[in-house]
This record gives sequence, C-alpha cells and structure tokens, in this order.
Amino acid sequence: MVSYPFTNFILNLGAETDGHIDPMDDGLCAVIPFGNWKGGELCLSQLGLVLQLQPGDVVLFPSNQIAHFNLRMSGQRGSIVLSTDKTLKSWVNNKNEWDDHVN
Repeated sequence: MVSYPFTNFILNLGAETDGHIDPMDDGLCAVIPFGNWKGGELCLSQLGLVLQLQPGDVVLFPSNQIAHFNLRMSGQRGSIVLSTDKTLKSWVNNKNEWDDHVN
C-alpha cells in the first residue's frame, strides 16, 4: 500500500487552508510538501509554531487535536498528506454495524 501505515493518501495542489482540526483523523498525520514556492508556512495554532517547510520535509502531528492552517503563498506548491480515518476501527470491530449482514 502506497501510504502504509496510514490509510489515507491526499494530494493537495496549491492549497491554502483556513484553521481547522480534522476530527475524523486517528493519531498522527504526515505532511510532505513539494514544489517551488514562497510563503505558505504551516501553522500549528495551539503550539504557537509557524513552520517554514522545504520540499521533502516531513511533519508529523495529531491533526485531530491541533488546529492547523497554511499562510498565503506564491509559486507552485503541493503536499502529500497521510492520515488514518477513525471509521477504520469501526469497520474492523463490526463492519460499520453491517457485521450481521456480511459473511
């Protein structure tokens, strides 16, 4: 699997986000930026961090607990985001409540 041990592989192109928490993420997420850009720093609100990432850097943080966003940027930037969805546990435990209907 391309994103192992994570279940989600997200490809962002030119994304600038407002502050948010990802409540359906489970555990850590990984952010890996690529491209040629200026600005676009990753901000982790509760920690008071503004990260000036370079292409290929890897940042791990609990996206379901720490509000995060990107500042404005110029140029071309993308990022790969790896995360795991909380609903996966429900599927493992009871097939999302379909366990009586699935062989």
